Amino acid sequence: MNMLNNILAPVDFSAASHTALLQAARLASLSGAKLHVLHVVESDSVAVMAGLRDGNVDHHAQEVVEEARSVIPHWLEGCKLPGGYETNVVAGKPLHVILEQVDSLHADLLVAGFTGKHGFIWGAGSVSARLARKAPIPTLLVRAEQPQTFQRIVACVDFSDASREVIRQARQLAAQDGAHVDFLHVWREPWVVLPRGSIFADAEPPAIIFTEKERLAYMENLRHQLHELVREEAPGIMHAEVLREAMSHGAGILDHARESRADLVVIGGTGNTSLRHMLLGSTAEQILAHSTCSLLVIKTPGG
Repeated sequence: MNMLNNILAPVDFSAASHTALLQAARLASLSGAKLHVLHVVESDSVAVMAGLRDGNVDHHAQEVVEEARSVIPHWLEGCKLPGGYETNVVAGKPLHVILEQVDSLHADLLVAGFTGKHGFIWGAGSVSARLARKAPIPTLLVRAEQPQTFQRIVACVDFSDASREVIRQARQLAAQDGAHVDFLHVWREPWVVLPRGSIFADAEPPAIIFTEKERLAYMENLRHQLHELVREEAPGIMHAEVLREAMSHGAGILDHARESRADLVVIGGTGNTSLRHMLLGSTAEQILAHSTCSLLVIKTPGG
């Protein structure tokens, strides 16, 4: 990851957040960035506990904060954190506190567990998913079973403004980990209407029928665009340039990630779509909901 000065790693003492912390520590060591470890005591839970006892929310919040502060050093034992790291425990709403810390610390990268304390078979936990949507900086969501280094990366290229940064970040991770990258462009014939049940359910089938020759020419143009982008932005790494046809961009990405046994998907927080308000949104939301591997969401201005 390029130009990292501050990495924020929120932890909730779950297995996924422990693995995410190890990944954050590794990236901080490689980049020379300062690591900030944050635990948020959920204010809503404290309020419920206080209501069952004496109603003194502030008193119980301070008690839980102090308890968490005493637990963190033991939880961090054996984590091999870089020198100069800092820990902080704050009471509040996790999403709001984390985003405030991103701003106050001038964090360059947010690293969190893909799922939280309650866990899911697949898909991001609620706080993690909201961080991926709302954080203004690159956000890495790490699976509990994720090994320390990434071996197979899928970088999603849609030719939007974010694509170049997606390619650059994937290349840098691959270079430092010795990983293989599939630079993936999922495409759908531009004359194919969305299926019924979508917001365009009443759309009429197109009157123009494209020939096989025109279809092949369209694919060749996509292949050329992908090759030129990768050539410019990702020299010197093991990679493949992949075109995949699918009715849904999100489904195409998820299928390719599973089939290639990817351990990381890199995707832009905005994309090339006429339904711009739906992106993170449509494609990224689908990946957040169903991904079985770690996910790096790259943010660009307007993302």
